[in-house]
Amino acid sequence: MSRYQEEALKLKNALLKDPFPYWLGGIFLGVLNIAHFATFGAPWGITTAFANWGAWIGQALGLHPEKWAFYQSEANAKMLAGGFLNDGGSILDVGIILGALLATLLASQFRIKKIKNYKQVVGAVAGGLLMGYGARIAYG
Repeated sequence: MSRYQEEALKLKNALLKDPFPYWLGGIFLGVLNIAHFATFGAPWGITTAFANWGAWIGQALGLHPEKWAFYQSEANAKMLAGGFLNDGGSILDVGIILGALLATLLASQFRIKKIKNYKQVVGAVAGGLLMGYGARIAYG
């Protein structure tokens, strides 16, 4: 193998196989948040889009989220009426999910495993719900 091929293989492994350090991910997310703020005039939020997803699913099931207190403000009512493809937060959230999936696939770390202990599943679901709730109430 030539020196060029060895260097190319090292670069490929560094980008696609080896994990990035956490601090680099933090810097990357910080730069993205600054770019989002500069573009849209608002910080990058995650949980409002999830609230909208729930409201849109509720509408599809016959509920009326437009009558809920959260959607009484003009901005939130406009978001609800705009739909999924017109909600920038939803597009960003889908990008995060797909990006995480792509990173996992590129690192050859995606595996579907048999669930060994359902207590872990309950703990993971409860932890995720509590984290989401905490993020939502932290927004104010």
